[in-house]
Amino acid sequence: MHEALNHVIFISLPSSMGKKIGSFTIDPAIQLPVALADGSTTIDEQSISIERIISGMLKVIAYDTENPHTRYYRNFVLAAQPDAVEELTIAAIAQQQKGNLPFAEELFLTVCHLSPQSVTYINLATLYGHRATKDASKGETYDFYQQKALNTLIEGLSVLGEDEALLKEIGFFHLYQGNVEIARDYLNRYVDLAQESKEKRHTMKILKDIETKLAGEQRLMQAYDAIQMNKEEEALFLLNQYIEQYPKVWNAYFLKGWTLRRLERFEEAQNALIQALELESHSSDIYNELALCALEAGNDELAKSYLGTALDLDEHNITFMSNLAYLHLRSGELEEARHLLEQARALDGEDPLIQQLMEDYVHQSGDTLGNVIIEEYVENEEIADRLKHGAKEI
Repeated sequence: MHEALNHVIFISLPSSMGKKIGSFTIDPAIQLPVALADGSTTIDEQSISIERIISGMLKVIAYDTENPHTRYYRNFVLAAQPDAVEELTIAAIAQQQKGNLPFAEELFLTVCHLSPQSVTYINLATLYGHRATKDASKGETYDFYQQKALNTLIEGLSVLGEDEALLKEIGFFHLYQGNVEIARDYLNRYVDLAQESKEKRHTMKILKDIETKLAGEQRLMQAYDAIQMNKEEEALFLLNQYIEQYPKVWNAYFLKGWTLRRLERFEEAQNALIQALELESHSSDIYNELALCALEAGNDELAKSYLGTALDLDEHNITFMSNLAYLHLRSGELEEARHLLEQARALDGEDPLIQQLMEDYVHQSGDTLGNVIIEEYVENEEIADRLKHGAKEI
Protein backbone atom coordinates (compact mmCIF):
# COMPACT_ATOMS: atom_id res chain seq x y z
CA MET A 1 0.00 0.00 0.00
CA HIS A 2 1.31 3.46 -0.88
CA GLU A 3 2.29 5.53 2.16
CA ALA A 4 -0.11 8.33 1.11
CA LEU A 5 -3.00 5.99 1.94
CA ASN A 6 -1.81 5.84 5.56
CA HIS A 7 -3.30 9.32 5.92
CA VAL A 8 -6.77 8.25 4.80
CA ILE A 9 -9.50 6.71 6.94
CA PHE A 10 -12.86 5.32 5.81
CA ILE A 11 -16.19 6.34 7.27
CA SER A 12 -19.73 5.00 6.85
CA LEU A 13 -22.69 7.26 6.16
CA PRO A 14 -26.11 6.80 7.71
CA SER A 15 -28.74 5.40 5.35
CA SER A 16 -30.50 8.76 5.40
CA MET A 17 -27.58 10.27 3.43
CA GLY A 18 -28.64 8.63 0.18
CA LYS A 19 -29.18 11.76 -1.88
CA LYS A 20 -28.23 13.14 -5.28
CA ILE A 21 -25.44 15.47 -6.37
CA GLY A 22 -26.68 16.52 -9.79
CA SER A 23 -27.22 13.25 -11.64
CA PHE A 24 -25.03 11.32 -9.21
CA THR A 25 -26.65 9.37 -6.37
CA ILE A 26 -24.76 8.87 -3.09
CA ASP A 27 -24.75 5.25 -1.93
CA PRO A 28 -24.57 5.10 1.91
CA ALA A 29 -23.54 1.43 1.69
CA ILE A 30 -20.13 2.45 0.27
CA GLN A 31 -17.61 3.76 2.79
CA LEU A 32 -16.06 7.12 2.00
CA PRO A 33 -12.32 7.85 2.30
CA VAL A 34 -11.47 10.96 4.32
CA ALA A 35 -8.04 12.63 4.25
CA LEU A 36 -6.59 13.27 7.70
CA ALA A 37 -5.14 16.61 8.67
CA ASP A 38 -1.32 16.76 8.78
CA GLY A 39 -0.04 14.99 11.88
CA SER A 40 -3.44 13.51 12.79
CA THR A 41 -4.20 9.82 13.15
CA THR A 42 -7.91 10.15 13.90
CA ILE A 43 -10.77 12.36 12.86
CA ASP A 44 -13.85 13.64 14.67
CA GLU A 45 -17.27 14.27 13.23
CA GLN A 46 -16.86 18.05 13.27
CA SER A 47 -13.73 17.97 11.10
CA ILE A 48 -15.29 15.87 8.34
CA SER A 49 -15.97 18.05 5.32
CA ILE A 50 -16.71 17.57 1.64
CA GLU A 51 -13.20 18.90 0.92
CA ARG A 52 -11.59 16.18 3.10
CA ILE A 53 -13.79 13.51 1.51
CA ILE A 54 -12.83 14.69 -1.99
CA SER A 55 -9.15 14.77 -0.95
CA GLY A 56 -9.40 11.23 0.42
CA MET A 57 -11.09 10.01 -2.74
CA LEU A 58 -8.38 11.58 -4.90
CA LYS A 59 -5.66 9.74 -2.95
CA VAL A 60 -7.50 6.44 -3.41
CA ILE A 61 -7.98 7.16 -7.11
CA ALA A 62 -4.27 7.98 -7.46
CA TYR A 63 -2.73 5.11 -5.50
CA ASP A 64 -5.27 2.29 -5.09
CA THR A 65 -6.29 1.31 -8.62
CA GLU A 66 -7.52 -2.09 -7.38
CA ASN A 67 -10.06 -0.53 -4.99
CA PRO A 68 -13.49 -1.93 -5.93
CA HIS A 69 -15.13 1.48 -5.49
CA THR A 70 -12.70 3.51 -7.64
CA ARG A 71 -15.31 4.17 -10.33
CA TYR A 72 -17.81 5.31 -7.67
CA TYR A 73 -15.27 7.70 -6.11
CA ARG A 74 -14.34 9.07 -9.53
CA ASN A 75 -17.99 9.80 -10.37
CA PHE A 76 -18.49 11.34 -6.92
CA VAL A 77 -15.54 13.72 -7.39
CA LEU A 78 -16.62 14.78 -10.89
CA ALA A 79 -20.19 15.36 -9.71
CA ALA A 80 -19.10 17.43 -6.70
CA GLN A 81 -16.35 19.30 -8.57
CA PRO A 82 -16.97 19.26 -12.35
CA ASP A 83 -13.80 21.31 -12.98
CA ALA A 84 -11.59 18.97 -10.88
CA VAL A 85 -9.54 17.66 -13.83
CA GLU A 86 -8.68 21.12 -15.13
CA GLU A 87 -7.94 22.47 -11.63
CA LEU A 88 -5.73 19.50 -10.72
CA THR A 89 -3.82 19.75 -13.99
CA ILE A 90 -3.16 23.48 -13.46
CA ALA A 91 -2.08 22.76 -9.88
CA ALA A 92 0.23 19.93 -11.01
CA ILE A 93 1.93 22.14 -13.60
CA ALA A 94 2.34 24.91 -11.02
CA GLN A 95 3.91 22.49 -8.50
CA GLN A 96 6.28 21.15 -11.16
CA GLN A 97 7.38 24.67 -12.06
CA LYS A 98 8.01 25.36 -8.36
CA GLY A 99 10.20 22.26 -8.18
CA ASN A 100 7.82 20.39 -5.86
CA LEU A 101 8.07 17.26 -7.99
CA PRO A 102 6.65 14.64 -5.56
CA PHE A 103 3.43 16.64 -5.11
CA ALA A 104 3.24 17.36 -8.84
CA GLU A 105 3.60 13.62 -9.45
CA GLU A 106 0.68 12.87 -7.10
CA LEU A 107 -1.51 15.43 -8.84
CA PHE A 108 -0.68 14.21 -12.36
CA LEU A 109 -1.22 10.61 -11.25
CA THR A 110 -4.61 11.56 -9.84
CA VAL A 111 -5.61 13.25 -13.10
CA CYS A 112 -4.55 10.14 -15.08
CA HIS A 113 -6.84 7.92 -13.04
CA LEU A 114 -9.64 10.46 -12.61
CA SER A 115 -10.09 11.25 -16.29
CA PRO A 116 -7.76 9.17 -18.48
CA GLN A 117 -6.59 11.06 -21.56
CA SER A 118 -3.41 10.76 -23.58
CA VAL A 119 -2.25 14.23 -22.54
CA THR A 120 -2.53 13.36 -18.82
CA TYR A 121 -0.33 10.28 -19.24
CA ILE A 122 2.16 12.23 -21.33
CA ASN A 123 2.30 14.97 -18.69
CA LEU A 124 3.09 12.41 -15.99
CA ALA A 125 5.68 10.63 -18.16
CA THR A 126 7.31 13.99 -18.91
CA LEU A 127 7.53 14.66 -15.18
CA TYR A 128 9.27 11.30 -14.64
CA GLY A 129 11.64 12.12 -17.49
CA HIS A 130 12.44 15.41 -15.79
CA ARG A 131 13.13 13.59 -12.52
CA ALA A 132 15.42 11.17 -14.39
CA THR A 133 17.56 14.04 -15.72
CA LYS A 134 18.25 15.11 -12.14
CA ASP A 135 20.61 12.12 -11.97
CA ALA A 136 23.53 13.51 -13.98
CA SER A 137 25.47 10.25 -13.57
CA LYS A 138 22.65 8.31 -15.29
CA GLY A 139 22.71 5.74 -12.51
CA GLU A 140 19.96 3.85 -10.69
CA THR A 141 17.77 6.92 -10.14
CA TYR A 142 17.93 7.80 -13.83
CA ASP A 143 16.97 4.23 -14.83
CA PHE A 144 14.18 4.13 -12.23
CA TYR A 145 12.42 7.26 -13.47
CA GLN A 146 12.97 6.50 -17.13
CA GLN A 147 11.30 3.15 -16.58
CA LYS A 148 8.44 4.86 -14.73
CA ALA A 149 8.02 7.22 -17.68
CA LEU A 150 7.77 4.32 -20.11
CA ASN A 151 5.44 2.35 -17.82
CA THR A 152 3.15 5.38 -17.59
CA LEU A 153 2.88 5.67 -21.37
CA ILE A 154 2.28 1.93 -21.73
CA GLU A 155 -0.41 2.10 -19.04
CA GLY A 156 -2.10 4.92 -20.93
CA LEU A 157 -2.09 2.83 -24.09
CA SER A 158 -3.62 -0.14 -22.24
CA VAL A 159 -6.40 2.12 -20.89
CA LEU A 160 -7.10 4.18 -24.02
CA GLY A 161 -6.26 1.69 -26.76
CA GLU A 162 -4.49 2.68 -29.99
CA ASP A 163 -3.96 6.37 -29.27
CA GLU A 164 -2.00 8.48 -31.77
CA ALA A 165 -0.31 10.74 -29.23
CA LEU A 166 0.75 7.88 -26.95
CA LEU A 167 2.04 5.72 -29.82
CA LYS A 168 4.15 8.61 -31.10
CA GLU A 169 5.43 9.42 -27.60
CA ILE A 170 6.41 5.78 -26.91
CA GLY A 171 8.07 5.53 -30.32
CA PHE A 172 10.23 8.59 -29.76
CA PHE A 173 11.00 7.46 -26.20
CA HIS A 174 12.47 4.21 -27.55
CA LEU A 175 14.28 6.06 -30.31
CA TYR A 176 15.94 8.29 -27.69
CA GLN A 177 16.92 5.17 -25.73
CA GLY A 178 18.47 3.59 -28.83
CA ASN A 179 15.83 0.85 -29.17
CA VAL A 180 15.48 1.48 -32.88
CA GLU A 181 13.45 -1.56 -33.89
CA ILE A 182 10.91 -1.09 -31.08
CA ALA A 183 10.70 2.62 -31.96
CA ARG A 184 9.98 1.74 -35.58
CA ASP A 185 7.08 -0.53 -34.60
CA TYR A 186 5.36 2.11 -32.45
CA LEU A 187 5.92 4.90 -34.97
CA ASN A 188 4.49 2.76 -37.75
CA ARG A 189 1.37 2.23 -35.62
CA TYR A 190 1.16 5.99 -35.11
CA VAL A 191 1.48 6.70 -38.84
CA ASP A 192 -1.26 4.17 -39.65
CA LEU A 193 -3.67 6.08 -37.39
CA ALA A 194 -2.64 9.69 -37.89
CA GLN A 195 -4.32 12.14 -40.22
CA GLU A 196 -2.19 14.04 -42.72
CA SER A 197 -0.16 16.66 -40.86
CA LYS A 198 3.29 18.18 -40.53
CA GLU A 199 3.98 15.91 -37.54
CA LYS A 200 3.02 12.81 -39.51
CA ARG A 201 5.26 13.81 -42.45
CA HIS A 202 8.15 14.44 -40.04
CA THR A 203 7.63 11.02 -38.43
CA MET A 204 7.50 9.31 -41.83
CA LYS A 205 10.85 10.88 -42.71
CA ILE A 206 12.31 9.58 -39.44
CA LEU A 207 10.88 6.13 -40.18
CA LYS A 208 12.61 6.16 -43.56
CA ASP A 209 15.90 7.01 -41.83
CA ILE A 210 15.31 4.20 -39.32
CA GLU A 211 14.69 1.66 -42.08
CA THR A 212 17.89 2.76 -43.81
CA LYS A 213 19.84 2.47 -40.56
CA LEU A 214 18.44 -0.97 -39.77
CA ALA A 215 19.23 -2.16 -43.29
CA GLY A 216 22.78 -0.88 -42.83
CA GLU A 217 23.16 -2.64 -39.47
CA GLN A 218 21.91 -5.84 -41.09
CA ARG A 219 24.65 -5.48 -43.69
CA LEU A 220 27.19 -4.95 -40.91
CA MET A 221 26.02 -8.16 -39.19
CA GLN A 222 26.23 -10.01 -42.50
CA ALA A 223 29.83 -8.85 -42.84
CA TYR A 224 30.63 -10.04 -39.32
CA ASP A 225 29.08 -13.44 -40.07
CA ALA A 226 31.09 -13.65 -43.29
CA ILE A 227 34.33 -13.04 -41.36
CA GLN A 228 33.41 -15.77 -38.88
CA MET A 229 32.82 -18.14 -41.81
CA ASN A 230 36.23 -17.26 -43.34
CA LYS A 231 34.59 -15.44 -46.27
CA GLU A 232 36.82 -12.38 -46.01
CA GLU A 233 36.37 -11.11 -49.56
CA GLU A 234 32.58 -11.17 -49.19
CA ALA A 235 32.90 -9.35 -45.85
CA LEU A 236 35.16 -6.72 -47.39
CA PHE A 237 32.64 -6.09 -50.20
CA LEU A 238 29.80 -5.61 -47.68
CA LEU A 239 31.90 -3.37 -45.46
CA ASN A 240 33.00 -1.11 -48.31
CA GLN A 241 29.34 -0.70 -49.31
CA TYR A 242 28.39 0.13 -45.75
CA ILE A 243 31.23 2.63 -45.22
CA GLU A 244 30.31 4.44 -48.43
CA GLN A 245 26.83 5.03 -46.99
CA TYR A 246 27.85 5.49 -43.34
CA PRO A 247 31.37 6.95 -43.23
CA LYS A 248 31.25 7.83 -39.51
CA VAL A 249 30.61 4.39 -37.94
CA TRP A 250 33.78 3.17 -36.22
CA ASN A 251 32.65 -0.47 -35.99
CA ALA A 252 32.69 -0.73 -39.77
CA TYR A 253 36.33 0.37 -39.99
CA PHE A 254 37.22 -1.99 -37.15
CA LEU A 255 35.66 -4.95 -38.97
CA LYS A 256 37.37 -3.86 -42.17
CA GLY A 257 40.73 -3.76 -40.40
CA TRP A 258 40.12 -7.19 -38.91
CA THR A 259 39.16 -8.56 -42.36
CA LEU A 260 42.21 -7.06 -44.06
CA ARG A 261 44.53 -8.45 -41.38
CA ARG A 262 43.11 -11.91 -41.97
CA LEU A 263 43.80 -11.37 -45.67
CA GLU A 264 47.40 -10.44 -44.67
CA ARG A 265 47.03 -6.94 -46.12
CA PHE A 266 48.57 -5.48 -43.01
CA GLU A 267 49.22 -1.89 -44.11
CA GLU A 268 45.63 -1.49 -45.37
CA ALA A 269 44.38 -3.11 -42.17
CA GLN A 270 46.35 -0.64 -40.06
CA ASN A 271 44.95 2.30 -42.04
CA ALA A 272 41.37 1.09 -41.52
CA LEU A 273 41.97 0.60 -37.80
CA ILE A 274 43.46 4.08 -37.43
CA GLN A 275 40.31 5.46 -39.09
CA ALA A 276 38.29 3.53 -36.51
CA LEU A 277 40.46 5.04 -33.79
CA GLU A 278 39.79 8.56 -35.05
CA LEU A 279 36.06 7.92 -34.54
CA GLU A 280 36.32 5.96 -31.26
CA SER A 281 39.49 6.52 -29.24
CA HIS A 282 38.46 4.47 -26.20
CA SER A 283 38.07 1.03 -27.74
CA SER A 284 40.64 -1.43 -26.37
CA ASP A 285 39.75 -3.88 -29.18
CA ILE A 286 41.03 -1.47 -31.83
CA TYR A 287 44.39 -1.17 -30.07
CA ASN A 288 44.60 -4.95 -29.70
CA GLU A 289 43.92 -5.41 -33.41
CA LEU A 290 46.54 -2.75 -34.24
CA ALA A 291 49.00 -4.66 -32.06
CA LEU A 292 48.37 -7.83 -34.09
CA CYS A 293 48.98 -5.89 -37.32
CA ALA A 294 52.23 -4.44 -35.94
CA LEU A 295 53.30 -7.91 -34.83
CA GLU A 296 52.64 -9.37 -38.28
CA ALA A 297 54.67 -6.52 -39.76
CA GLY A 298 57.58 -7.43 -37.45
CA ASN A 299 57.35 -4.33 -35.24
CA ASP A 300 57.30 -5.81 -31.73
CA GLU A 301 57.87 -2.49 -29.95
CA LEU A 302 54.88 -0.88 -31.63
CA ALA A 303 52.81 -3.97 -30.84
CA LYS A 304 53.77 -3.67 -27.15
CA SER A 305 52.79 -0.01 -27.15
CA TYR A 306 49.38 -0.76 -28.65
CA LEU A 307 48.78 -3.63 -26.22
CA GLY A 308 49.83 -1.46 -23.29
CA THR A 309 47.18 1.10 -24.29
CA ALA A 310 44.59 -1.65 -24.73
CA LEU A 311 45.37 -2.88 -21.22
CA ASP A 312 45.12 0.64 -19.81
CA LEU A 313 41.61 0.84 -21.25
CA ASP A 314 40.62 -2.67 -20.08
CA GLU A 315 42.90 -3.50 -17.17
CA HIS A 316 41.35 -6.88 -16.33
CA ASN A 317 41.47 -8.30 -19.85
CA ILE A 318 43.42 -11.53 -19.53
CA THR A 319 43.87 -11.85 -23.31
CA PHE A 320 45.68 -8.51 -23.51
CA MET A 321 47.82 -9.48 -20.51
CA SER A 322 48.84 -12.80 -22.02
CA ASN A 323 49.61 -11.26 -25.43
CA LEU A 324 51.77 -8.56 -23.87
CA ALA A 325 53.48 -11.06 -21.53
CA TYR A 326 54.30 -13.23 -24.55
CA LEU A 327 55.89 -10.28 -26.36
CA HIS A 328 57.99 -9.37 -23.31
CA LEU A 329 59.14 -12.97 -22.98
CA ARG A 330 60.07 -13.05 -26.65
CA SER A 331 62.11 -9.87 -26.14
CA GLY A 332 63.79 -11.26 -23.00
CA GLU A 333 62.11 -8.62 -20.81
CA LEU A 334 61.54 -11.06 -17.97
CA GLU A 335 60.61 -8.66 -15.19
CA GLU A 336 57.85 -7.06 -17.28
CA ALA A 337 56.62 -10.51 -18.33
CA ARG A 338 56.55 -11.75 -14.73
CA HIS A 339 54.59 -8.71 -13.56
CA LEU A 340 51.91 -9.35 -16.20
CA LEU A 341 51.78 -13.08 -15.48
CA GLU A 342 51.31 -12.42 -11.76
CA GLN A 343 48.36 -10.17 -12.61
CA ALA A 344 46.90 -12.68 -15.07
CA ARG A 345 47.06 -15.71 -12.79
CA ALA A 346 45.52 -13.67 -9.97
CA LEU A 347 42.54 -13.27 -12.31
CA ASP A 348 42.49 -16.84 -13.65
CA GLY A 349 45.26 -19.21 -12.62
CA GLU A 350 43.60 -22.07 -14.51
CA ASP A 351 43.80 -20.39 -17.91
CA PRO A 352 45.78 -22.82 -20.15
CA LEU A 353 47.61 -20.05 -22.03
CA ILE A 354 48.67 -18.36 -18.78
CA GLN A 355 49.91 -21.69 -17.42
CA GLN A 356 51.94 -22.26 -20.62
CA LEU A 357 53.43 -18.76 -20.46
CA MET A 358 54.32 -19.31 -16.79
CA GLU A 359 56.16 -22.50 -17.75
CA ASP A 360 57.95 -20.57 -20.53
CA TYR A 361 58.91 -17.89 -18.02
CA VAL A 362 60.33 -20.46 -15.55
CA HIS A 363 62.24 -22.21 -18.34
CA GLN A 364 63.61 -18.95 -19.75
CA SER A 365 64.48 -17.25 -16.46
CA GLY A 366 65.41 -20.18 -14.25
CA ASP A 367 63.24 -18.49 -11.63
CA THR A 368 60.32 -20.10 -9.81
CA LEU A 369 56.96 -18.43 -9.52
CA GLY A 370 55.70 -18.62 -5.95
CA ASN A 371 52.23 -18.01 -4.59
CA VAL A 372 49.99 -15.52 -6.33
CA ILE A 373 51.08 -11.99 -5.52
CA ILE A 374 48.21 -9.64 -4.72
CA GLU A 375 49.28 -6.05 -5.18
CA GLU A 376 48.25 -3.76 -2.35
CA TYR A 377 48.36 -0.01 -2.55
CA VAL A 378 48.56 1.88 0.73
CA GLU A 379 48.66 5.55 1.63
CA ASN A 380 51.80 7.18 3.08
CA GLU A 381 50.03 7.61 6.42
CA GLU A 382 49.33 3.88 6.59
CA ILE A 383 52.97 3.06 5.83
CA ALA A 384 54.10 5.38 8.61
CA ASP A 385 51.61 3.79 10.99
CA ARG A 386 52.84 0.29 10.20
CA LEU A 387 56.45 1.31 10.71
CA LYS A 388 55.53 2.98 14.00
CA HIS A 389 54.00 -0.25 15.24
CA GLY A 390 56.92 -2.37 14.09
CA ALA A 391 55.42 -3.93 10.99
CA LYS A 392 58.07 -5.88 9.06
CA GLU A 393 56.25 -6.08 5.75
CA ILE A 394 54.35 -3.50 3.77
